[in-house]
Amino acid sequence: GQDYCFDPYVNGTPPPIANPTNLPTSNPSSLPTSPPVPVTSTSLQDVFSARGDPPTPLADCQGDCDKDSHCEGDSKCFQRVGLEPVPGCSGEGTSSRDYCYGRPTENTYWYLGNNGSPEEKFPLGLCEGDCDRDSECGPGLVCFQRSGDEPVLGCIGTPSTGQDYCFDPYVNGTPPPIANPTNLP
Repeated sequence: GQDYCFDPYVNGTPPPIANPTNLPTSNPSSLPTSPPVPVTSTSLQDVFSARGDPPTPLADCQGDCDKDSHCEGDSKCFQRVGLEPVPGCSGEGTSSRDYCYGRPTENTYWYLGNNGSPEEKFPLGLCEGDCDRDSECGPGLVCFQRSGDEPVLGCIGTPSTGQDYCFDPYVNGTPPPIANPTNLP
């Protein structure tokens, strides 16, 4: 695990003591006690700078990564130039260092593999690619075969050129229009 420094007076009051008494305080605060705030960091952190693979996968906003496999889970390695911002992270980090980042939303385009590989990533979920057939998509999803850079219904962000993505054809509650409708009732 990682250890982090924190300000115990972040809410203006000291943290609870380990062995409280049952006696009332002689000088009570007028402020209500706030629940503990989990310590999470979205600040860019340099935790690995050697060549090769880090000893453990890097969490989101940690670097320096060189490839997606250096990051935890389905997170990706954001290959940046200079002090380019890293999605979902704050701060500048170190110039030209690369950092892991997670998928911002469930319907953000996200490339996980191709042709059923790596096997553990399939079936693909919503707005995940690259799919080649409906059977590579999860239940209720279909593979949107793109012929260029057209957007995929219900997905946000920037899709990778030439990649096909799984989508929900009923994203708006009705199926999408068909390409060649008839005039028959």
